[in-house]
Amino acid sequence: MPAMNWLQTLLITGLLTLLTGCLGGGGGSSSDLPSAPTAPLPANLTFMSAAGIGVSDLDAAVTLYKDGLGMREVARLVRDNRIEVVMQSADRRGSQVVLMDFTDGVGRNFQQNPGKLVFYAKDAQAFADRFTAAGGRITVPPAPQPSVGNVVVGFGRDLDNNLIEIVGEPEATDSYFGAFGIGVSDLEASRDFYVDVLGFEESQFLQIPGQYDEYILTSPVPGSSAVVLMNWTNGSVRNYTDNPVKLQLDVAYPQNLAENIQQAGGEVERNPAASEEADMAGAVVGYASDADGTVLELRQGIRGYLGAAGVGVEDLEAAVDFYVAGLGMTEVTRRTRDDREEVVLQSADGRGSEVVLMGFTDGVVRNYRQNPGKLVFYVNDPEQYARDILNAGGRVTVPPAFQAGLGVTVGFGRDLDNNLIEFVGSDEAVESYFGAFGIGVSDLEAARDFYVEDLGFREVLYLPIPFQYNEYILQGQGGSALVLMNWINGSPRNYTDNPVKLEVRSMSPEGFAQAIEDAGQEVVAAPGPSNEDDRAGETVGYAKDADGTLIEILRAPWAKQE
Repeated sequence: MPAMNWLQTLLITGLLTLLTGCLGGGGGSSSDLPSAPTAPLPANLTFMSAAGIGVSDLDAAVTLYKDGLGMREVARLVRDNRIEVVMQSADRRGSQVVLMDFTDGVGRNFQQNPGKLVFYAKDAQAFADRFTAAGGRITVPPAPQPSVGNVVVGFGRDLDNNLIEIVGEPEATDSYFGAFGIGVSDLEASRDFYVDVLGFEESQFLQIPGQYDEYILTSPVPGSSAVVLMNWTNGSVRNYTDNPVKLQLDVAYPQNLAENIQQAGGEVERNPAASEEADMAGAVVGYASDADGTVLELRQGIRGYLGAAGVGVEDLEAAVDFYVAGLGMTEVTRRTRDDREEVVLQSADGRGSEVVLMGFTDGVVRNYRQNPGKLVFYVNDPEQYARDILNAGGRVTVPPAFQAGLGVTVGFGRDLDNNLIEFVGSDEAVESYFGAFGIGVSDLEAARDFYVEDLGFREVLYLPIPFQYNEYILQGQGGSALVLMNWINGSPRNYTDNPVKLEVRSMSPEGFAQAIEDAGQEVVAAPGPSNEDDRAGETVGYAKDADGTLIEILRAPWAKQE
């Protein structure tokens, strides 16, 4: 079933399952992760970076979410009135889950949360068995729903009676957290607040006769889990107020959002400011609440992606000819910069990040032939691709061959400036597309920490290539992957100040630059309005990582200011 149909499928599935009357007061719908939008969107966008739930026994809850739901602990934070354990899904997709152990002595009821947590699992039955073995309860065993393409759906309860919805998802590697439901006393008013004030988008309204009504909301910023607003209509008693849950909302400009909440009549308990909590390391944090008292933790978000990968070339026109004829790319535009001419190229399939060929005009001598990185293309016909590279004047250093360990055909070549070209066979490619950009790094672990922990890229895979290099494959919120490479074959590699750049588009360029500075790296020029003719007024900044790789910081199209 196509990914774009998952939301409607799961909503219908929730309806059919609820009508059996077997959920014990819970259940419902879910949403697949939203795809990256293509059109410019308003500036102050919000996404749910984490969903928090209070628990009565922190250690027991952590164990269940690890062993039963496949999550892993990524952080443990001491906050003003609670201890938080931050959990990440097995597939490292979607929002995080925060288990909250309150330490302020205030009595709370952890057993009556009218919401839910939705997990997608590759094998729903195995997921349910694992959940049961770890101490959870299955209230509705996973079963195919024939009316909606035999999607498998089941339900259970965790140790604090939170409803857990399990949805079969063949494309999942293991499982991931796909949606968080919260109970609301006034569904229409809550919908207006979350959409009109907080900036979520309404995906669907669903009425389940005799059970509940709900709005499913997603963020225009890709990559987070959905938010579901739920109001029960079955006559059962539900506590909607002051439940021990929170939505951790990341936004480009949290101060502006706090003002919007106040202007809409909402309550802001603390305006966003640098946190004095030791474990928060000065992060910008504020607190507000919705009409039912659900805590909204407002943070500055910097979520971004690799918009384009730039490589310096010795002969710009020759390089353009090669990338067009040999690699199947299309010229999009030409730009004049202070010290260089740039040609922007797009993949044949129009997918992934762009490639920018840079011809420098400042007279500075650069070595274009020792770039320790690579460009990775996914291609429909590897053998023909290899011939195209040769015919365009490039070299094929490793002819395409099937790699049994990976299950794909892989080949390697070199462009006119000796940049490594990796091409991978893919049935999903119509012709070819630029799938990943590799940069050489002198300290692999430190570089991984910088790009993942400080800048928010998601670690997808650590891959050692025996006797060649070790690499981390990272993914932003769209675009091509970023690959960090450190060579181990004994050959000399120049990792510093290579003529390459990363064009990173962030929902908050200012926050992104601050994160780089906070990580101890150099911000060459703080993001601000450009005075270049072809991007007048666009926000542009520059920074460098530890090896001197240039990071051009731009505002994401889906966070572009109006």
